[in-house]
Amino acid sequence: MLVARIDGGANEIMREVMMRAMDLKGDRGMVVIYGGGIAGAVLARQLSGDCEVTLVDPNDYFEIPMAVPRSLVTPEFADQSIIAFSTALPRVKVVRASLLELDASGGMVQTHDGQQMCLSGDVTVLATGSRFANALMRANGVTAGERKAFYARYQKQLAQAGRVLIVGGGPIGVEVAGEIADNHSDKSITILEAGPRILGGTSHEAARHAASVLTRRGVTILCGECLESAGSPMTEVFAGAGEAKTSSGRVIAYDLIVWCVGGRPNTSYMTPHFASRLNDAGRIRVTPQLRVEGSETLFALGDITDLDENKMAWHVAPQVKNAVFNIRQVLAGRRADAYLKVHHPRTNNPMMAVSIGRHAGVLHLPLLGVIRSPWLNRMAKAGHMLVPKYRKILGV
Repeated sequence: MLVARIDGGANEIMREVMMRAMDLKGDRGMVVIYGGGIAGAVLARQLSGDCEVTLVDPNDYFEIPMAVPRSLVTPEFADQSIIAFSTALPRVKVVRASLLELDASGGMVQTHDGQQMCLSGDVTVLATGSRFANALMRANGVTAGERKAFYARYQKQLAQAGRVLIVGGGPIGVEVAGEIADNHSDKSITILEAGPRILGGTSHEAARHAASVLTRRGVTILCGECLESAGSPMTEVFAGAGEAKTSSGRVIAYDLIVWCVGGRPNTSYMTPHFASRLNDAGRIRVTPQLRVEGSETLFALGDITDLDENKMAWHVAPQVKNAVFNIRQVLAGRRADAYLKVHHPRTNNPMMAVSIGRHAGVLHLPLLGVIRSPWLNRMAKAGHMLVPKYRKILGV
């Protein structure tokens, strides 16, 4: 069953969670999911037909993360990529809160209005994703309207910037550069990447093609140079002009600096009671059945796991599929590993789809290798940023 202990006053959504817990039927298990990104939201949707599901997330909406680079440059794109949880997950009880601490009895959360409560269920799922230094890639504790307003403000600042410095040459940095070049051919764009090449998670061939497309569009790519200092901290998304200094002594003047560096696993809530279940990078150690090591009813999915595979949406899908089966088995009383599916990580898999504006990109697919065709890349991702796919998955 689900237990909710409330400190201080309770808003209506908390009261409803408690009432639902008291009215549960014996044949419906209770699942509490922390995190409303792709893993958490899709899992909640798929389990909500035969389970009582509570989703905990600091925002009141689901955002298709692949759409972020386009929304930064074309704010109206967010109208389709941002979906209210109430629309996407009509059979799921959503608690707008952040997970503060997890222990054997459940999760202590703090709601957006400052209340604290403890939630627990028959099965708990951790899908809290990555924590970023600023709101560029993922906002925290905002409404759908506030997120859309962020994009509108960002586009105005971008429009006024003649020189744009993008820190990070991973998929997000490359896609942001492609979107800016697609819409603002007059701007000077520089990508600064600390590694030996952009798109380090895919093949050299795919990375070379992406670099050639960007270079033809006038984008400068600097690899093997770390950012030593900048005119503003990473937390300041809307900081103005400044200068960046690199490890080679290079000075880069910019009007707008765009931070596209990776986030850190959002797992600080594990530290007080489950620190031993984190690896050195702060990721949660999971079994082949996607359970947190040492637990039968606690699962973890997505970026926060120690699975040896690229932290990408394509790799999350099979995790969710296996987790749905395994959670239903556990709720039915079949907890032994022999009853559960094993997840096989896609280790060293260079599969990747990177858009470079609306009309180009690069794909590295199993068996087929690198696909450069603009038409195929538009069909696969660049034309729509996977928004129709995830709207369909969520039934909207």
